[in-house]
Amino acid sequence: MLVEVDLFSGRPNPRWRLGPRAAEEFRTLTAGLPPAGPVARPPSPGLGYRGFTVTDADRVIHVFAGRVTEGTTSRTDPDRSLEHWLLTRLPSSLRHLHSVVAEALENDRDD
Repeated sequence: MLVEVDLFSGRPNPRWRLGPRAAEEFRTLTAGLPPAGPVARPPSPGLGYRGFTVTDADRVIHVFAGRVTEGTTSRTDPDRSLEHWLLTRLPSSLRHLHSVVAEALENDRDD
């Protein structure tokens, strides 16, 4: 399972792989979220943090702004728990990004 944090413009976004145990936990957490109904994906804030993209075999899952979207299916995550969970899975080589993403998550909560 490949995780990408959508953060940069004009250069590659950071990526890392989740191990088998973490990948299974991600699948379980995602499946436990309630369906969101036919609501469009939230608009992108432009520059800066724009969520996580998780690729699991042929599935592409976007996690951003309290929504977990796969194709036309969407689940709601009002506490953004899955975003926070993914943030805690940053590998040590990407730990410098933790504060940037955490600040974006906190700022969005204040809006």
